[in-house]
Amino acid sequence: MTSIEENSTLNASEKAANEFYNWVRQNTIAFLLFVSLYSISYSLLQRFRKKNKITDVEEEEDDLYGIDNLIIIILCAGGLAMALAGFLLWPFTMIATALLHNEIFSGNYYLTWLNAELLVTLWDYAFIGCNISLFGLLPFAFFYSETDQLRTFFAKARETLTIMLLVGMLMYGFIYTLKKIFGMSDVDELEMLNLFTCIGGALICLKATPRGYIEIFSWISRLPLRPNYRRSLKEKLKRYKMDITVWRQRLENLDRGLRSMYGVNNMSRSAVLVPSTESQYSYSSEKLYASMHGFANNIISNRSMNLSNSRNEIIAKINKLEEEEKLLRKDLSHSPLYRNMLFIVLFIVSHFIWLLILGHILYALMKSLLVDDGKDLENLEALIGKQTVSLLGFGTLNDITLIFCFTSATIIGVYSISPFEKIRPRLGKMTVQQIIANVTVLLVISSSWPALVRVLGLTRLNSAGPYENFSTMINIGYHLAMAFRIGTLITTVFSTLEYYVLRMIRNPSHNTDGISRRPYNHSRFYQSQRDRNTVETNLNGYFFHHSPPDHHGMRR
Repeated sequence: MTSIEENSTLNASEKAANEFYNWVRQNTIAFLLFVSLYSISYSLLQRFRKKNKITDVEEEEDDLYGIDNLIIIILCAGGLAMALAGFLLWPFTMIATALLHNEIFSGNYYLTWLNAELLVTLWDYAFIGCNISLFGLLPFAFFYSETDQLRTFFAKARETLTIMLLVGMLMYGFIYTLKKIFGMSDVDELEMLNLFTCIGGALICLKATPRGYIEIFSWISRLPLRPNYRRSLKEKLKRYKMDITVWRQRLENLDRGLRSMYGVNNMSRSAVLVPSTESQYSYSSEKLYASMHGFANNIISNRSMNLSNSRNEIIAKINKLEEEEKLLRKDLSHSPLYRNMLFIVLFIVSHFIWLLILGHILYALMKSLLVDDGKDLENLEALIGKQTVSLLGFGTLNDITLIFCFTSATIIGVYSISPFEKIRPRLGKMTVQQIIANVTVLLVISSSWPALVRVLGLTRLNSAGPYENFSTMINIGYHLAMAFRIGTLITTVFSTLEYYVLRMIRNPSHNTDGISRRPYNHSRFYQSQRDRNTVETNLNGYFFHHSPPDHHGMRR
């Protein structure tokens, strides 16, 4: 009996030690993944944030190098890291599942840390981190940026926490009221927040995803080049060279006029006035010289100012033409054959992937309409094969490709629709408010992304953690999933028809190489000899010529 008790004690201690080691390993891996994502997020925000000059007085309030805005950047980097974690949950889970079920990698020593418990832990941490960032870090960053900048850090932090507490009480009252209205008293507040987040992400996807694919298709449609592309570019390059030559000639004419003007303006009084030997005319001559010299100076200063402005405009035009000439020389290196082959490949692949996504969504919709969730799906799954976890038998790679394309189309489409077009990320030009807005939008989408991907049927794997309760926690979740599938199909079909049909009706003659076919008019750049000398003629009209002096001592 003693040996049995000792063995049971040893087994219990070994089990507790294994659980402790598993807990430490899971948290260590999760922490390392978070540090990696945080480093990537912080470096991205550093590249996109606005670089203000020290001497810029107008931008002192938005100085991102201050300690206050550094705190905001740190908080936004944490939110962006959790947004990336939400987007990468499904691809990481699919790859890990494929490795665990593969006979080659299942017994690998370096993959012993990879198990189902680790995946569930990562899903839980991603859910908690996304909600903390969305309802904690980013509101704190926003309210902190709106506080008085002249106050101390602790005073601003206390004011920010007070505002967040008041807003949190309002949100709790709003959620409690909705629960009573819809009869959802048994639903937890966190599940309600998750439901609202999923609804917000679904509404954004309904508008943004079809628009994102239209943007991708339009970019692909600009790839093909005509066979006479190089010849057209060479002709346009010759025209640019001629324009640059003409504008340089005009610049030389203006410089010549300015030199002659300043030469007369700075000439000595002897060029205009010859002193008389008779003293009775000296005073009147001096007075006449002063009045005429002042009048001439006013006219010359006005003329010189106009010529200087014209000279700056001509220099700006020359610089612009030279930049366009450089771009044309760069475009000459593009091969029409390579671009056309790339267009064919991308056109086929993109449309095939888009049709696959629509097929997955339609399959999920038909399955939810014809088959109940509680019934056995063995007969239905036998139609597409039991050995795979995705539609049409393409496996894990197919699912990852579809999710990646769907995510890319959604993110591209978000910054193409009108509400979010103003906050589109730009390198080195984003202010604090724009950074907070971008991270908030990405967090809303990524928080709902694990549930939306499963609802659309882009994968056959089940969600883990709190995300698996989205469609089954209440009846409204089932109806919302149905509405989201139907809405996605309708918006996608109508957006595609609008892009292809209406675009062909409105623009029947589409120029593929992007080169204008309008006749190029050179007459606006050329001047006759009379027009070229107009400036000098007008200027010399105000000058006193060196004629022989009259009896008053003045030159005619």
